[in-house]
Amino acid sequence: MTKGVRKNYPALPAQQRGIALMMVILVFALVTILSVGMYNRQGLFIQQAATIAAQTQAYEYARASETYGKRLLKADWDEDKKENKFIDDLEQVSSALFVPVEEAFLEAQFNDVQGKFNLNDLVGLSGAQNEVMVARFKRLLNRLALETVKVELLIDWIDDNQEPSGFDGSEDGDYLGLNPPYRTGGQPMVHPSELRMLLGVSDEDYSKLLEFVTVLPRGKAEINVNTAPEEILQSLVEGLSDQQAKELVAVRENGPWESVEKFAAEPVLKGLNFDQSYLSVSSRFFGLATRITLAERVVRLNSLIYRNPEDGQMLVLLRDQGQKYLITKEQITL
Repeated sequence: MTKGVRKNYPALPAQQRGIALMMVILVFALVTILSVGMYNRQGLFIQQAATIAAQTQAYEYARASETYGKRLLKADWDEDKKENKFIDDLEQVSSALFVPVEEAFLEAQFNDVQGKFNLNDLVGLSGAQNEVMVARFKRLLNRLALETVKVELLIDWIDDNQEPSGFDGSEDGDYLGLNPPYRTGGQPMVHPSELRMLLGVSDEDYSKLLEFVTVLPRGKAEINVNTAPEEILQSLVEGLSDQQAKELVAVRENGPWESVEKFAAEPVLKGLNFDQSYLSVSSRFFGLATRITLAERVVRLNSLIYRNPEDGQMLVLLRDQGQKYLITKEQITL
């Protein structure tokens, strides 16, 4: 039997042993770097997940506020039906609510948008100009001293033809020459921000006008004289002075008008040219502004709610999360 022969290998030179040690250190360093990177990335993922969870939770709080707001509007409609007096005034939308709920803060307020001028009513359902509303809008522009906003620009933006409505009107031909080019809307406005698309409208005039106008379905949003500001009330009547408009507001503070006829019978309006078309003492469109603060994160929701005047049922027409400074009224803590 042959015995195995033991082989004696020579020891590694010192230089090779140093290289092997450096490779071990390098591998250890790479593993450490990868581990730290994975830890940091995992921490980032956890933070992102927490942010998304908080944002989602805050948004659901906002949706809950919307649901509660609809219940309040329905209760108001039920009370009006019981008394057979459908009246909406500023008292119902005069303040904002502040409610602390489960580590969050909820702020909400109603805005009666029917006290504003509905830009879509400048053009009637037939597609022709609504002369009553056009005259009112011109008076509003004159009261606000707005020079860059022209009623003809708005009419041409809304109507579906390519014929300028007047000397100050503009159709697609004028807008396509811009950089970048675009066309007119050719339909009722969807959002008041479309005013910024009109030719020549300045930032200052846009900001002034925005407070007094809204965008609602055409032919369904009469101006509520019980919630309209002084400037809108003045635009309703040809020849009404600033002082007379102030007197109307002062009279309204003693109680809302129960009908358009009683509003028209005010002594201040005696002898003035007054058209009672497209006016009301109640509202069917409401804005609900909500701001939720949760874990140092803020979610804003501006909802446009339609209340059916026949049965009081609610329908949310629009939700907007892009607006700031929603809560503007005095807050009541619940």
